[in-house]
Amino acid sequence: MLFVDGQANERLVLDGEWFEKLRGGQSKTRLPASSFLDAAWKDIDRRVRLFGSEREQLVQVTLRFADGPFVGFVTAAAKRSQVEAIVAGLEAARTGA
Repeated sequence: MLFVDGQANERLVLDGEWFEKLRGGQSKTRLPASSFLDAAWKDIDRRVRLFGSEREQLVQVTLRFADGPFVGFVTAAAKRSQVEAIVAGLEAARTGA
């Protein structure tokens, strides 16, 4: 089982043949991993406070599934490798590897 925590109390989970997005511990999206199509990545640099000089680095990924919703997820850039592992698992499930 792979999982990564993100912003807004969200979590992505890849457990065998199923992909799930949780918010506050409650399931919001549950899809077969084999229905994964592709992922779009975006790096975000933003201020922590409106008028502050402190900045944070985030990564946003949008996952697309066949006959299903888009799943958006934002997390700290330091967790990018964990998100990449989930995407790699989804790609493996899609190809049956």
